[in-house]
Amino acid sequence: MLKPVEINNKLSDVVHAIHDIVRDKKDQIELALAAFLSGGHVLIEDTPGTGKTSLAQAFGHHLNLDWKRLQCTNDTMPSDIIGVNVFDPQSGNFTFRQGPLFTELMLVDELNRAPSKSQSALLEAMAEGQASIDGRRYALPTPFLLIATQNPAEQIGVSPLPESQLDRFAVSFTLGLPSTQTEAKIIADADSRFTTEVNSTPVLPERGFLELCDQRKNVICDAKIVTYLQDIATAVRGALLPHLSVRALIQIKGLAQAHALINGRDYVAPEDIQLMVPSALRHRFGQNLGKTDAMDKLQDMLTSIAVP
Repeated sequence: MLKPVEINNKLSDVVHAIHDIVRDKKDQIELALAAFLSGGHVLIEDTPGTGKTSLAQAFGHHLNLDWKRLQCTNDTMPSDIIGVNVFDPQSGNFTFRQGPLFTELMLVDELNRAPSKSQSALLEAMAEGQASIDGRRYALPTPFLLIATQNPAEQIGVSPLPESQLDRFAVSFTLGLPSTQTEAKIIADADSRFTTEVNSTPVLPERGFLELCDQRKNVICDAKIVTYLQDIATAVRGALLPHLSVRALIQIKGLAQAHALINGRDYVAPEDIQLMVPSALRHRFGQNLGKTDAMDKLQDMLTSIAVP
């Protein structure tokens, strides 16, 4: 078993390698990494051209995972995501042709532009790691991780994601624009950055990511920490989210374990919970991500709850 310092070194190398590609976004990179280590999915609300595809590609490369991308439109069909049964006239049988869903890391761009029926095609995959078509179930690769992006709610042609789907995302965040100084460097290095990304060696060896996921499960989460998380949930349910799910609390526990692991610890501290809760609940407040006072109320709530 790897020691905490060895795990910390590996994960730090991953963060630094991805930060070389998606600059100025270290906090978001660490948050996405925590989600992936806990088996969770990531939701990003942003406009085009802010580095979402680069982020997915960088994670796929340096975690040594196969990755695919799907661009959603208003006529995206469930079969465009899952795949389709194709009739073979020679054999007289149907053969299942896999869609982009069958990968280890999937980027679904502009998910809220897709029709509701197509959005729901991802629900089973996100929750159970499998897909169903014509009455048959097909297992997805392990791991199966999803990065979905959505356009801001005020843009034309978007279909709000249902609560059942939002609840399956472990975290959400925005990337936004880089600083002026970083933007200038990105523009200047644009051509050489592409060559460097393609030719660089993955940080993790094959199956190395799964080993780190197993290490995350071994991070100690004391009963007092679980009670602290429940105290937060009780307060949130009373004032902000009456239907905050148990799934969300399980996700927060996993995120906190992963955050501890990234920071070289084999136990969860209260600050791990405090840091993960806002990003885990942000998208659960609805379509207006970060545009209400809910996040401010949540932060005030976190400071008022007794820490173990």
